[in-house]
Amino acid sequence: MKRAPLYRILTLLVVLLCCALAKWEGWFNHVDHVLAEHRMAAKVMPASGKIVLLQIDNKSLTSIGVWPWKRSIYAQIIKKAFRAGAQELAFDIDFSSSSTSTEDGALAAALEGAEGPVTLAVFQQFATSNMERGELRFNRPIETLANRSWLATVNVIADPDGYVRSFPLAQTIDGELLPSLTSTLSGYRKILEEKQIINFNIDPDTIPTYSVIDLLEGTLPERALENRKILVGAGAAELRDTLAVPVFGVLNGPQLQIIAAENLLQGTNVHQLPDRWSYGLMLLLLLPMGFILLFKKFNSYGRLAGLFALSAGVEYIGYTLYADKHLLLDTAAVQATILLTGVALTLTEVGFKSVLLNLSHKHGQSISDLLDTVVTDSLTGIVIVDSAGRILGVSQQAQRTFAHLGYDAHKGALMAQSMPWEFGSKIKECLDKIHWRHNGQHTNLLEIERKSGTRVYEYSITPSLIAPDGDAQHEENKVATLLFHDITDVYMEQKRLAYIADHDPLTDLFNTQGFCNQIEKFRSSGSALEHTIVLACQTQRLERVNQLLGPDYADSLMRQIGEALDTLQQFDCVGCHTNRKTFLLAKRNAGQSDLPNLFEIVQACLNTPFDVRGHSIMVGSQIGAAQFDDATMSSASELTDAAIIALDHAQEKGEDRAIYSPRLAAEVHRKRFLENEILGAFEREEFELYYQPQVDLTNGEPVGCEALVRWNHKELGLVSPNHFIPILEETGKIVDLGHWLLMTACSQAMSWSKPMPVAVNISAVQFQRSNILEEIEEALALSGLPEERLHIEITESLFIADPDAVIEQLTAIRNRGIKIALDDFGTGYSSLSYIHRFPLDKIKIDRDFVKDLPYSADSMAVINAVTALAHGFDMTIIAEGMETQQQAEVLRIAGCHQGQGYLFGKPMTNDDFSSYLSSRKWRAKRMGQ
Repeated sequence: MKRAPLYRILTLLVVLLCCALAKWEGWFNHVDHVLAEHRMAAKVMPASGKIVLLQIDNKSLTSIGVWPWKRSIYAQIIKKAFRAGAQELAFDIDFSSSSTSTEDGALAAALEGAEGPVTLAVFQQFATSNMERGELRFNRPIETLANRSWLATVNVIADPDGYVRSFPLAQTIDGELLPSLTSTLSGYRKILEEKQIINFNIDPDTIPTYSVIDLLEGTLPERALENRKILVGAGAAELRDTLAVPVFGVLNGPQLQIIAAENLLQGTNVHQLPDRWSYGLMLLLLLPMGFILLFKKFNSYGRLAGLFALSAGVEYIGYTLYADKHLLLDTAAVQATILLTGVALTLTEVGFKSVLLNLSHKHGQSISDLLDTVVTDSLTGIVIVDSAGRILGVSQQAQRTFAHLGYDAHKGALMAQSMPWEFGSKIKECLDKIHWRHNGQHTNLLEIERKSGTRVYEYSITPSLIAPDGDAQHEENKVATLLFHDITDVYMEQKRLAYIADHDPLTDLFNTQGFCNQIEKFRSSGSALEHTIVLACQTQRLERVNQLLGPDYADSLMRQIGEALDTLQQFDCVGCHTNRKTFLLAKRNAGQSDLPNLFEIVQACLNTPFDVRGHSIMVGSQIGAAQFDDATMSSASELTDAAIIALDHAQEKGEDRAIYSPRLAAEVHRKRFLENEILGAFEREEFELYYQPQVDLTNGEPVGCEALVRWNHKELGLVSPNHFIPILEETGKIVDLGHWLLMTACSQAMSWSKPMPVAVNISAVQFQRSNILEEIEEALALSGLPEERLHIEITESLFIADPDAVIEQLTAIRNRGIKIALDDFGTGYSSLSYIHRFPLDKIKIDRDFVKDLPYSADSMAVINAVTALAHGFDMTIIAEGMETQQQAEVLRIAGCHQGQGYLFGKPMTNDDFSSYLSSRKWRAKRMGQ
């Protein structure tokens, strides 16, 4: 082989270097995408059939007749899907906004009772129409639904050309790593925050697809959903859940999710090889390409044929890696190197200079024709206007848009007569600028109002300087290029979503988030938050209206209350927390001295009767108030929470108003802490029984004891029953505690050295919600405790609801030989005139009448009346809270039979009480000793 001309070697090296740089800059990305698409299209395969798509299609929309659907419809889908044998269910539906409480409750109940896992979608979207500069936000299902389901993201990643080619396996949202819906459907176990390329080799037509209405109406094929994973999502075109994808052109969102899941399920998910593979392949081709170019026996056609064969070989390698190993190799830069080498070789052979000369003659006209074609056929509205206001070019899309607005825009026409003045003024403003400096393209919004309605356009105007007819010797002319497109539907939808995000759906007032946002605006408008007051208000009878008249009446009343509060001129912002049935009112530039007047204004408003469908309803109110304190608060949200804490305190104390303070907040937080902790106290076995002796006042000998429950918290120590018993009664857990107390007291009493009676307190809630006689019989049977050793203590509140039923149950208990004592007598509802109706053996005088003896004449009068009544009915009298010998002597003389209090012994553990009975310590506390 002889030495080849130097220019061929230089040509090859220059082409190789240029293509490598172009690859580095990403100029070949589009070609690589096209090549990858062809590889995928060459090996299309069917879906596995393990994932079924339930489409919300036109048939479903027509049958149900309204969109968005009620939440109860989705509840039916859950129930019927699992009844049809579904293994798992997922929704590609947005549940981020609340519906009615009834509808939300129906869906929440369906999620709670679902026979298998149900996944709800978390969406990512832009907060504004400007996607390049807009902030991202995530739409999560409302808390009621999110707490009863699995969450997964449904976001896909669109490339700059608008095509979707990948998706994230997982995303971190609000500090929580969530898997993608694709990962969940495929059962992919690794939750990694990385991008996965979609292999579009799954034929979407082979995905088992049915209409949602077929499921609801029971017309699905037999066993269509059995042992399959189900995805429910939008399929109708008007729901606009479509995406541009390779191979298939357009798919709806659920189809894309299933194809990506099938990749993971079938193991056909592809991976992109690093760029170094492409660069390495380019270097490897230097040897065969050099041989083709330098071997003199090859003529021009032979060299081109060799380069073509080399190109085919490269593409065969790319396809083999994809088909066998599921790897994507970018070969565009390699193909470009081969192609450009061939072009350079051809140009050299035919005379490079002559070609350039011919091209230069045609360059100007070709560019002009090309630009005219691009402008005319563009799907974007384009108008090019010169400094004289004459249209140099206009796209067909712009002509159609202007025609709808009553204008005829065409090339050569004057701008003022051919397009809306709103656009014309913006173009003229651009052309009239003295100093032109193109600082990049900025998009703006423009609203055009006509009788037919308002349209919203996103537009940009770019200034340019051009030489007339390509003559560079003359002064350049100014032109302005207008690019626009109609975003009315998107803009209105974004406004609607923004409104929904900040407003309560029932009252149309600001929701909690919107309310706090408005308060933050006070700060930006110059008003300091330090002078802002928030009131949290709740009506006292709303729940009663809901129970007696129904939720529709309660909702109507809520709307009327919201309208009434919104008309109060003294407040700057009014909101509503629907879930809490709480109204929020804000007043800026106010202080503590303004609170009494603000309380009176709100109470006067709510004390006015409301007319709800012919019913005149007085609602009343309880109000909590808070003023911003920069020492303990930093945001409007914390200020609002403080007002709600004050409201909670007012409700707990039965007061009509309360003002936030750090001490008050500590009390409320302590109660909330106890409410959370008490749920686990049973599992942690933190409840303990203590026993306090009851003695005969005539000789001081113990005749029984009362079982007292104590909560020994792992961190707080012993918690007072006054704090945790009301919480147990509110939650209904008092029934569980009462059953444990009864069983434990009977069992421990059998271990005492002396057969002493034990008195067990029975809550009114436990009495009403359980079969107390059965529980007593169970405790006696399991422990072996004789009936006469078990006494029960009840309170006067038990007789309020249904006294006849209570008397019947107490009589049955008493007939078993179990004695019954009325505890805390005189502090509740009992009347001396009807107490004889109840089957009682003992009356316990409350410590409130004992503590002031012997100096309180009022207390003594009550005690004398009670002892007289009890003696008349042959009842035993026990006085609680005895602490001094003098109190014991006075009560003994008054006719009390037994006493209980620190004078005779503090509450003791089971072991201590057993030791107390077997020792002689109690004898030291006998009367007179």
